[in-house]
Amino acid sequence: MEASSTLAIDLGRTGCRAALWQSDAAEPVASANGDGTLGLTGPDGAAVAAKAILAVVAPLLAELKLQYVDAIGIGAPGVLIAPEAARELAEHLRQTLSARTVALASDAVTSHAGALGGEPGAVLAAGTGAVVVAIGPHRQFHHVDGWGPWFGDDGSGAWLGLAGLRAAARAHDGRGPATRLCEAAWQQFDSPEALALKLSMDDNPARIAAAFVPAIVRAAEHADPVAIDLIHTAASALAQSALAGAAALKDVTPLPVAIVGGLTELGAILLDPLRAALARSALPLQVCTARGTSLDGARRLATDGGIHEPWIVRAGTRRVGAEHRPVHLATEPR
Repeated sequence: MEASSTLAIDLGRTGCRAALWQSDAAEPVASANGDGTLGLTGPDGAAVAAKAILAVVAPLLAELKLQYVDAIGIGAPGVLIAPEAARELAEHLRQTLSARTVALASDAVTSHAGALGGEPGAVLAAGTGAVVVAIGPHRQFHHVDGWGPWFGDDGSGAWLGLAGLRAAARAHDGRGPATRLCEAAWQQFDSPEALALKLSMDDNPARIAAAFVPAIVRAAEHADPVAIDLIHTAASALAQSALAGAAALKDVTPLPVAIVGGLTELGAILLDPLRAALARSALPLQVCTARGTSLDGARRLATDGGIHEPWIVRAGTRRVGAEHRPVHLATEPR
């Protein structure tokens, strides 16, 4: 019997990752990375997302000489907010990649499935954006933040980076306290004028803002009070979102809470105040280590939705033995 193939995709606002597994192998046989997008809520969201995904996936499949994919699982921003675009993207990828079935969910949902291994609990996903998903044993669902960089994603990489750049601009103008962030900002972005132009013209300003986070961390490590305060404020905002999600699952005791995403790579400087804020809560929280990533969650949901099924957009069928067609790698939804 020919081995089955499962392609998992994690599309974020900063990057896109893909990995392909054969049958039940523990490790993927191939993986690839590329650029992310604003998500399905952006202009032409489905088409832009498809283009970003195929830019990563097409070379990977071509190198492996695969004629079809059995199952595809995808996590992407905006699925919960833009279901029509999600259905368009799922069906387009099913046809384009000759997949038997495509399962598309919010990247917050795939992060939840990966971090908790398909079990109930709350997951705080903090990267360029920030969102909390809490799912109970009877499919109770609570979604906190994840509203994007313009009026949400509090405490995220984009939020923190933009706060740091604003602090630099205030210091530059004499409207705010002196800070190392001022010099760091113009070293990275040349000048306030150049930064303002870049943010206004780029199609993914959240990614630009998040790129300033390492400079904020370096300033905090040199005891810059402005940078330290910004990181603590971000930790507090993330904790508030996590607690709001956890509070919705009153019948889960103890309540597992996992913290995932790119911001976790900052380490103790962010995680210590975040965990301290969670520990002060009266909720029966059990902060735990994530079992897997959003890619692992996407792989899981490709074939088994479990408690996550109501929030998955599916195209195709999960029937074994479905007919496959040769791969035609188009770049935009029809």
